[in-house]
This record gives sequence, C-alpha cells and structure tokens, in this order.
Amino acid sequence: MVEKVGILGLGLIGGITAEILMPEGYECAAVRRPSTESFPDTGGKLFETARELAEWADVVISALPSTQASRTALEGPDGLLAGAHEGLTIIEMNTFPVGEKERVRDQVGDTPAQIIDCPLSGTQPIIRAGKGVIMMSGDETLCESVKPMLEKVCPKTFYVGEYGTGIKLKLMINFMVGANTVALAEGMLFGAEMGLDPELMIDIVGPSAAGSTVFGMRAGIIKDRAWQPCAGPSKLLWKDLDIVEEQADALGLSAPLLRICNDYYKKIEKAGRLEDECAVVYEILEGEITKAAE
Repeated sequence: MVEKVGILGLGLIGGITAEILMPEGYECAAVRRPSTESFPDTGGKLFETARELAEWADVVISALPSTQASRTALEGPDGLLAGAHEGLTIIEMNTFPVGEKERVRDQVGDTPAQIIDCPLSGTQPIIRAGKGVIMMSGDETLCESVKPMLEKVCPKTFYVGEYGTGIKLKLMINFMVGANTVALAEGMLFGAEMGLDPELMIDIVGPSAAGSTVFGMRAGIIKDRAWQPCAGPSKLLWKDLDIVEEQADALGLSAPLLRICNDYYKKIEKAGRLEDECAVVYEILEGEITKAAE
C-alpha cells in the first residue's frame, strides 16, 4: 500500500497533489529548496537531497518544470536514482519530449525501482473541481497499484497503454488547448469588431456548436480582460508547444495550425505576458488589428 509519497517539484501540479493527498492520510515529502521551506507548515516533510527522498518513499511523483531540472534531480550521487530501491515506484508526470521520457525510463531500468508515465491534464481549479485527467501508461499492474492514490488527485484517471502513451496524449491535448484558445480569441475579436456585445457572444455561442470546454473556461476571461490572477499562465503552453512542434518535426508533419498557434505564444513571450492567462493572446491579436489600421 502506498503511504509515503515523495514529490519532486512543488509547483502547480506537485503542490496541489500534496494538498489533496495529505488530508487523505498520505505522508508527503519534498526536497528542501527556498520555494519549499514552508511545506512543513502544511504537514509535509523535507529532505536535504533527492536521494534521501527516494530512500524514504514508496512512490515519488516527478512534476518538474524542465528537462534540466529533471536531470539535476535524478542524476549524481545525491540524485533520486542513487536512492532508488526495490518497491519504489516513480511516477513521471512531467511534460517532456517523448525521447526524454524514454531516456528517464531507461535510467530507472538500471535501478531496482520501477517507473510509469502519468502526465496530468488540468489547471489547479480544474483539478480541484475533479475534472483533471491523469493518463497512466506503462506496466498495467504497476499502474493499477497506484491508481487509488492518483484517483484522489483526479477521479478521471485512466490506463492508456504502454509507457509513453500518456505523454503522447498530453502533447496532443496541449496542442488542441492552445489552438482552441487562439481560435476562441480570434473569434471573439472578430465578433467584437462587428459590434457584437461580449455577453451576448458568451450566452449564445457557448451552447452552440462552437462552444467548448476552452470556450467555457476563457470566454469570460476575455470579456473581462481578467488576465490576472490566473491558474493557467501562458508560460505553461509556451513551453509545451515548443515540445509539441519538435515532435511534429520529428514525425515530418506540416502541422500548419500548430505552427501558427506556437508563433502566437512566442509573441506573448516577446510582449512580456507569460505570467498572464493564456487568453491574453486576445490582446496580441487586437494589437495586430491596430497596427494594420495604422
């Protein structure tokens, strides 16, 4: 039975995972960092190194922001892999290129521990509402053994197949969310330029064939220009869409919509708006209309 959960990365995903699991009776621990110093105040434990975290844990959930952060946490004498032991399950929740996921799998294969690929789709409000999705992939028996724990975080937790299937689905989802957000922003700008009232657009378009989960999440944000505070900052899709585009290149896909979408997230970065909600792409598009008029 899983009782002790180590979390590598107490960011948006790692943080809410600990927040949900600890009241359910799971012990959660992380590595001491300036950003984790307050974790014991919420009931968590801190270890000085990832190696010590692994030695203590039944399960380690990796939810790190970059491949470099992952390599730093896993490798070396104080890395997670140095503390890997029989019975330890590493749950890879990171959004990384498929090749990087496979590299980590191969590294763990040289230790007594086991690894599964389980990316999560959803922002913190979506997870709190029970609408996040976890895609478990890898050894099915191992996935089933941790499924009761993961279902505490996301009731919608599914086994999707062999290792790596989860990240492939996550990359597809992130592309579609990014593209839908750009399409929504362009559509609402199109309506606004025709003189349509934003509230009317929300009331009528939402229930129509053009409505979607993304529309429900972001149309109101665009109407109110409520870019802050936000649970889904643009920096998340900005990072992930580069990974998606690299994967499309490796597959030899033309992927025209993906490339246009990614270009707009690069414009958000250039404008210094990565901390704003993804729907801020509306103002990027709006600015282009202004320039065209000039």
